[in-house]
Amino acid sequence: MTLRVAVVGAGIGGLTAALALRCAGHDVVVYERAATFAPVGASIDVGPNATRLLDELGLAEDIRRVGVRPDWVELVRWRDGRPLLRTPHGAEAERHFGAPLLDFLRPDLHAVLLAALADCEIVHGTEIVAVDGVRLVRADGGPVHDTDMVVAADGVRSTLRRAIFGADDPVFSGTVVYRGLLPRRDAADIHPDRVNRYWLGPRRHAVAYWVRGGELLAVNAAIQEAEWARESWTDEAPSAEVLPAFEDWDDALLERLRRTPTFLRGAVFVRRPLERWAAGRVVLLGDAAHAMEPFQAQGAAQAIEDAFVLAEVMDGVAPDAVPAALRAYEERRIGRAADVQRSSAAAAGDFYLDDGPEQERRDAGYTTLLDELPWGHRQPLWEHDVRGYPSSSRTTSSATDARG
Repeated sequence: MTLRVAVVGAGIGGLTAALALRCAGHDVVVYERAATFAPVGASIDVGPNATRLLDELGLAEDIRRVGVRPDWVELVRWRDGRPLLRTPHGAEAERHFGAPLLDFLRPDLHAVLLAALADCEIVHGTEIVAVDGVRLVRADGGPVHDTDMVVAADGVRSTLRRAIFGADDPVFSGTVVYRGLLPRRDAADIHPDRVNRYWLGPRRHAVAYWVRGGELLAVNAAIQEAEWARESWTDEAPSAEVLPAFEDWDDALLERLRRTPTFLRGAVFVRRPLERWAAGRVVLLGDAAHAMEPFQAQGAAQAIEDAFVLAEVMDGVAPDAVPAALRAYEERRIGRAADVQRSSAAAAGDFYLDDGPEQERRDAGYTTLLDELPWGHRQPLWEHDVRGYPSSSRTTSSATDARG
């Protein structure tokens, strides 16, 4: 049975949903408010819980071409770079999970999805503001065809979420993130290949890792309890704005920050968990449903999980059964996403401990963590597999506890 599906929003979640639904045999049109696709955004890492789904959608070769699989993930102390935890993430980890952890420049992953949707209709410059029965309502009043189903993947400030479920503004998490990039010629002498390094410290943390097949080093810094609050992919800030927040930190981190001339600055906003994602023939997906803090690196991954499950539950569904199928999607996804939201918020607190007894207990826990979780503190998150019925019984509640 073929459905007419409208996907509103052409980010990572929306494009993955479009691809997955097309693979399930449905006719899909994507509506995007931007007039064109610009190469905006910085780095993201996507865990095996999501890359295995992209593999299944036929993207295995392409995502490995543009992504970087780290061999090691290192957590180090803020002041002197002293190692706290060094976790393996090479070929053996990929065999364990059935897929790799991959680090991307966001536009590169976006381009892979677009290429896979080369023959899919994408309507640019069109903002969808409401759904009237089976008809989409455009902001400009222009005509839009009827549809059997609408996927609201229009981001953290989703217009359709507001239209369907009422006013519910995103909440500033208290964290501002600076995301920068260094070409290899400027970074090869200060950062080893295939290593993701995190500096953990009081109300701050930073991370550096390679993207774009190893051509660029991503240098990201996060500041908690920042006064500036604006969600953006495009606001620029010089390194001189970032450096004062990391005074007295490890010289190796400061050198990475100094060499990065410009950062993209954006406040982190979150969404409160909802009891419902579906209303009639309309359903939320990705940040529109569950925008979360980035400390488990699961924002894009959860949108990809959403997309895959949505396509599974819509396989073979007749038009008159769409509302019931969307409720099944909601039931399979809403608990998992809320769990990951909670674990991501908990990880923020664990990363940002002031020096003292709590920090010492956390660091002591790292010394034995790999005895229990040989692939690190995100292992339960990554082992969760959404494919098939019923969905995996694994939860994420043990992924952070006292270990971040």
